[in-house]
Amino acid sequence: MALLVVVAALVVGGVQTAGGDVSASGRLTGAAILLAATAALYWRRRRPAVVLAVTAAAAVGYYLLGYPLGPEPLPFVVALYATAEAGRRMIAVAAVPVAVGLVLAADVTAGRTPEGEDLVAVAAVLVAAVGLGELARSRREQRQAYAEQAATQERLRIARDLHDTLAHQLTAISVQAGAALHKRDSRPELAYPALETVRQVAGDALREVRAVLGAVRVDPAGGQNACEAVPALGARAGLAVTMSVSGEAVALPPHVDAATYRIAQEALTNVGRHAGVTEVEVRLAYLPRHVEIEVLDRGNGGAGGDGRVPGGHGIAGMRERVTALGGRFSAGPRPGGGFRVWAMLPR
Repeated sequence: MALLVVVAALVVGGVQTAGGDVSASGRLTGAAILLAATAALYWRRRRPAVVLAVTAAAAVGYYLLGYPLGPEPLPFVVALYATAEAGRRMIAVAAVPVAVGLVLAADVTAGRTPEGEDLVAVAAVLVAAVGLGELARSRREQRQAYAEQAATQERLRIARDLHDTLAHQLTAISVQAGAALHKRDSRPELAYPALETVRQVAGDALREVRAVLGAVRVDPAGGQNACEAVPALGARAGLAVTMSVSGEAVALPPHVDAATYRIAQEALTNVGRHAGVTEVEVRLAYLPRHVEIEVLDRGNGGAGGDGRVPGGHGIAGMRERVTALGGRFSAGPRPGGGFRVWAMLPR
C-alpha cells in the first residue's frame, strides 16, 4: 500500500508540474487516468499480466490524449517490475519491445517525430525494470531455499536427537527391567535398585524428549562432559565400560561435546542391543585440532555382521552428525570379530 501512495503522489505531482499548454481540467483528467492505473497496481501480485496490460493502456491513452508528458510511464514500469518479480519472465521480456513499439506508434499517430534517443531511453528503463524484478525474484527464491534447507536440517537434528535419546534410554529400561524380573523371586532385594534405575532413566528420557520437541538445546550429558558421562551410559545399558583417555582432557565446545556424547550413546546402545557381549572399550583422544572417540567390542557385529540392523538409522545418524560438524566417521567389523565405531570431530 505504501508503494501505491508513493506512485500516486509522483504521478499527481508530475502531471501538475509538467510543462505544456494544458488546461486545469485537462490536467485533472490526466491525473485521474494515471491514478486509475496506479490503483490497478494493488492487484499486481495476483494478476501481474492483467495489471501490466491495464497500465500500458492507461499510458498510451494518456499520451494520445495530449496530456502533459512525463509521469505516464511510471505505473507501467512498476507493473513491469512486479511481473518479472512474480516469475512471469516471458511476459515481462515480451512487454519491452511491445512497449517500445507502442511508444513509436503513438508518436506517429500523434504527428510527432520519433526521437531515437528517447526510444533508447525508454527501452533502457524497461529493461532495467525487468532486470530488477528478476533479481528480486531470484533473491526471494534463494531465501526460501535457505529457509527450507534450514528447516530440513532442523528436522534431521530433531530426528537424530530423538533416535539417540530414545534408543539408548529404552535399551537401558529393557535391560534393567529384565534384570528386575530375573531377580524378583530369587533375590527380590536386588530387583528394587534395577526398578529405581528404570524410573530414573524413564524420567531422563521424558525430559530429553520434551527438550528436543520443544527445540530447546540442552546439555544431553546433564552437566558432565562426554568423558565423565560415558561410563554411566554403559552402566545403564548393562555394559562394563573400559574407558581410556589420551591427551589433555580440555573443555570442548558445547556442540562438539554434545556430538561426542551422542556418538558414544548410540554406539553403546548398539553394543547392548546387537553385539551379544557385556564388555566394551571406549577410547577418547584429545588432540591439538580435534577430538577422536572410538568404541570397540568383541561381539557378533550386529545383523549381517556389518553392525546395521534392517530398518535402523543409528550408523547413518552418527555419520550425519559428524559430517555436519566437518568431521570424519567410520564404522565396521573389526579383524578377528567385533565392531568398531570411530569418529573425529574438529575442535
